Amino acid sequence: MSPQLRQIWKNEYFKTVLGLVLIVLVVLGFFQGLKWVLRTDYPVLAVVSTSMLPTLNVGDLLIVQGTTAKDINAHPGTGDIVIYEPYPISNPDYRIVHRAVKKELRADGYWITDQGDNNSPGGMTFNEKQLIGKVIARVPYVGNLSLLTQSQGSVYLFFMMAVVLVIILLIFWNTGSESETDGKGPKKGRKLFGKLSYGVIYFAVVNVLLLCFIVFNLWGAFTFWQPGASPPQYVTIKGMYMDLQYHTSLGNFNNISEVTLLQGFFTYKIDSLANGAPRSGVLTFSWFQFSIFLLIAFDIWELVSHFRANTSAKTSKLELSQARSPN
Repeated sequence: MSPQLRQIWKNEYFKTVLGLVLIVLVVLGFFQGLKWVLRTDYPVLAVVSTSMLPTLNVGDLLIVQGTTAKDINAHPGTGDIVIYEPYPISNPDYRIVHRAVKKELRADGYWITDQGDNNSPGGMTFNEKQLIGKVIARVPYVGNLSLLTQSQGSVYLFFMMAVVLVIILLIFWNTGSESETDGKGPKKGRKLFGKLSYGVIYFAVVNVLLLCFIVFNLWGAFTFWQPGASPPQYVTIKGMYMDLQYHTSLGNFNNISEVTLLQGFFTYKIDSLANGAPRSGVLTFSWFQFSIFLLIAFDIWELVSHFRANTSAKTSKLELSQARSPN
């Protein structure tokens, strides 16, 4: 490698830009991989309306699997939640997410009748050619980011935030590449107010934030204006138990008398009795379990790093003392 290329490779700004490009490529590759694995051009979609409350909330990110109409389970309470394109298609970005309640084989193929869990009885009927797939899981909260970017003002806001984030990364990445010592000892060993080290404060702050995230994902709720919803409205993101309570509090066309919480590995599901009949929920990613995993992983990482740093420091001191001792 020539000296010029070696100098460019060692440049911290070049490394930062290269890292961002690699992140974008990984995300794009992951999305293309999802299309192939789930057999659909729309493997992830965000919920934009309240027609499927309380099963699906505005802002939920849906994981969609491509399937055929023949394999769709159609039932008023336990049918698959399907996604299809309405006809005629006036808006290419508009898709409907409802529960399949009836399926009929006609001369031109299967016809499926859908109904929103929060809608009055009597839904629409669509042909199997309009079918995109069925919902196999949902990730709470995340779809709100996609909905926010659908409004013009939000696009500019996210662009400005991305620029600021890149600038911050460039500054801190470049600063972090410098020597960890400044004549006063390692940064992690320096004291704040002469008592607490920065490392201890960093450890405590991250633990408090993760604990707050855990509590929120159990009992928390946060309401905000969502311009990307249809129509634009206030939406609420809810923790697992708040979501459970919300199921029983919602009226309209639900009349839910009983709810059941089923927990799995990093997932949970809320089934219910609506109008006296069973209604199946959707496999849901558990932010609660994920945040506990993050807390444990972070603490173990920091403790192991601290142990290794202390061991390395003691070894260095021992070697230094041995080198200075007379033979």
